[in-house]
Amino acid sequence: MTQLSLRPATEDDYAPLTMLWTEGWDAGHAKIAPKELIRLRTAESFHLRLRGFGDGLRVIGERGDPVGFVALKPDKIDQFYVRQDKAGSGLAAILMGLTEAELAARGTREAKLECLADNDRACAFYRKMGWDALGMEEITVDTSKGPYVMPAMIFGKTLG
Repeated sequence: MTQLSLRPATEDDYAPLTMLWTEGWDAGHAKIAPKELIRLRTAESFHLRLRGFGDGLRVIGERGDPVGFVALKPDKIDQFYVRQDKAGSGLAAILMGLTEAELAARGTREAKLECLADNDRACAFYRKMGWDALGMEEITVDTSKGPYVMPAMIFGKTLG
């Protein structure tokens, strides 16, 4: 695998990122997320949300052909996805390492992320990467119909 780094998204990235996120979300959530949330998670909604991340959106891969992305907030990984055809390739571990380094460089010492507790694959990955399960919390996610509240497992990690 060539040297990979995080970079800001370009205009050429948004269409493939929308597909990447739609397919990734469906693969990880379609069987476990509440039905009303599933109905709200459309390609259009993902595209709009990607645009809304602004400077917090970071991409890995060639311009116009991203293989993964993260959406960062000051002390939190808001979204973390790799393209479905890259699952099991080690790319997610590379992306997580780059993401943690980016957060640390921004001054984040204690980072968090949220995950549906029933998303066994994602929870196992976060634990493997050294993230600790801190417990369940009610979180609010954005949808086209406004905020949606749901339970999630909170993970934390000390960086740097």
